[in-house]
Amino acid sequence: MSHRVQSFLWTAWVALLALGLAGPVAAEEEADPGPFSRFSGSAGVDFTNAYIFRGIVQEDQGFIAQPWAELDYNLYSSETGFIRDVTIGAGVWNSFHDEETLASSSPTWLYETDWYPVVYLTLPAGFSLTTIYYFYTSPNDAFSTVQELNLKLKWDDSEALGRFAMAPWVNLAIETHRTSFGPNEGAGVQMGVEPTLWSFEHDRYPVTFTFPMELGLSVDDYYEDATGSENTFGYFTWGVKASVPLAFIPKELGAWSFGVAAKGYVFSSDLANAANDGDDLQYQVVGSLGVAF
Repeated sequence: MSHRVQSFLWTAWVALLALGLAGPVAAEEEADPGPFSRFSGSAGVDFTNAYIFRGIVQEDQGFIAQPWAELDYNLYSSETGFIRDVTIGAGVWNSFHDEETLASSSPTWLYETDWYPVVYLTLPAGFSLTTIYYFYTSPNDAFSTVQELNLKLKWDDSEALGRFAMAPWVNLAIETHRTSFGPNEGAGVQMGVEPTLWSFEHDRYPVTFTFPMELGLSVDDYYEDATGSENTFGYFTWGVKASVPLAFIPKELGAWSFGVAAKGYVFSSDLANAANDGDDLQYQVVGSLGVAF
């Protein structure tokens, strides 16, 4: 991805923010709840049989735990205008492998730690735009640090479509320093939906089943092989996910939830040969424990 294109994306993003904040301001609140009320956060841990990053299999053996945490601060809220909410934050994500994947230094079990600043924009009609700048690092020196800009557009269509909502999203990933796959920095796009299959209503423990699907494509040099050739198609994944709130935990300790997902992956020939031992199919099971506050 050229520096000219990257500069254009950043300029467009700043212009969008300025345009949105120039709209009507929010009505004054009856009382100021104080600066700390604008903070929010979340944390959790995933346990999985395979770590797969956008179709690139990182590890599919042994014990894999992936804890993460994020702290956010709300800068702006309005009931009118093009931009309804602006929230900034920062987070960290880790992947621990007892197989000591590709380790060449200590801590050998810590394969990856990702740091990121994030900006959330809430738009009208259920749309939102999330901008994240990732620093993909490897404490055990399995790989060199990769940097990547992500622009993710989501639509919460539950109000418009009700029980037929699809929750569509699309993400543009632009590598800005080094690459996660192949010799050249590139750009890829991921898109998906997550319709609700079934909900079990309960006063304290409602269970929701969804059907997440995701398609990963290369825009330019995102999945290229050593010779520079690549397929536009990268991967497709589908599965079933169940989630339930953990209402037995006191509310003072945050809103806890538990989820489990089973997924199947189909890879392009390039990814199958270079990152999955020639197999074009892979399954994944993920258990998740999280809290929001």
